[in-house]
Amino acid sequence: MNESEIEQLLRQAPRPTPPPSLLPGLQAEINLPRPSAAHPAVGNPRPSWFSRWMPALAFGALFLGGFIVLGMQAGVLAELRRENAELRAALAELEPLRATNVSYQQLSAEVREIDRLRADSAEVTRLRAEVQSLQAQLPEITRLRTENQKLQAANQARAQAGGPVGEDFLAQAREKAEMVRCVNNLKQIGLAGRIWANDNNDTYPPDFLSMTNEMSTPVILQCPADHSRNVTNWAAVASGNVSYQLLAPGLRMKDEPNPSIVFALCPLHHNLCLVDGSVQHLSAEGFANHVKTVNGRMVMQ
Repeated sequence: MNESEIEQLLRQAPRPTPPPSLLPGLQAEINLPRPSAAHPAVGNPRPSWFSRWMPALAFGALFLGGFIVLGMQAGVLAELRRENAELRAALAELEPLRATNVSYQQLSAEVREIDRLRADSAEVTRLRAEVQSLQAQLPEITRLRTENQKLQAANQARAQAGGPVGEDFLAQAREKAEMVRCVNNLKQIGLAGRIWANDNNDTYPPDFLSMTNEMSTPVILQCPADHSRNVTNWAAVASGNVSYQLLAPGLRMKDEPNPSIVFALCPLHHNLCLVDGSVQHLSAEGFANHVKTVNGRMVMQ
C-alpha cells in the first residue's frame, strides 16, 4: 500500500469519541493567577494629568488663536475705515480745488493775454516812432531829389553848351549827397538809442548790437562814404565792422543830464549825433574847436 491509500483508509475510519470527563479535568488543571486590585495591569497604564487636559488645552489654544486673529482683523478694519474717512474728506475738498484750479487757469490765460497785448502795444509804439521818423525824413528826401534834378539839369546844360561836364562839380554833389545820407543814418541811430533808453530806465545801450530790435536794418551803420566796409548783416555789427563810433555807451541820463553829450560820431564827415536825438554837421575846424572831452564824455560846446 502506498501513502495515498493509507490516507484514504484513515479518512474513512470513524472519529474516536473523547471521554466525557476529559474536558472538566483539563479545565480543573488550569490554574491562572488573578490580577491584584492594588497593581493595575501592565498593558493598561493610568493616564497622566497632561494627557487628560490635552484636549481642553488644545481647544483653549485654538480659541485664543481665533481671538487674536479676530483682534488683528478688527485693527485692520478700523484702519481701513479711517483711511476711507480720510478719502471721503479729501473727495469733499476736491470739488473746491477743481473750481480754484479752473479760476487759476483762467487768470493765467488772462495774464498771458495781457502780456501779449502789452508786447503788441510796445511794438506798435516803436513802429509809430519809426513811421514818424521816416515821415520827418520825407521833406529831406524831397529836397535831395529836387537838388539832384537841378544838378542833372545843370549838367545837361553844360553838356549842351559844349563845355566840360565838370567832374569836380559832380564829385562835390556826390559827397554832399553822401553826407546828407550819413546825417539820416545818424538820426535813425539816435532815435533807436532814445527808444532803447526809454525802455531801459533812461540808460543808453552799451553797443550797437544791443539796438537790433530798435533798428530796422544794419545798413544804417555804414556811412555811404565808407567804401571799405559792407555792413549787410548783424554778424558784421557784432564784430564791430561799422562806420560809426558809439561814444556814450551805458550813459544814464539821470546821472548825466546833458543833452549835448555826443552819442554817435561819423569820423568821415564829422557828423555828431547828440543824446537828445539831434544831428550836427561840423567842419574839421569846427569839430576841433567845439567838441571837447568833459568827465570822460565827448561834449559839443
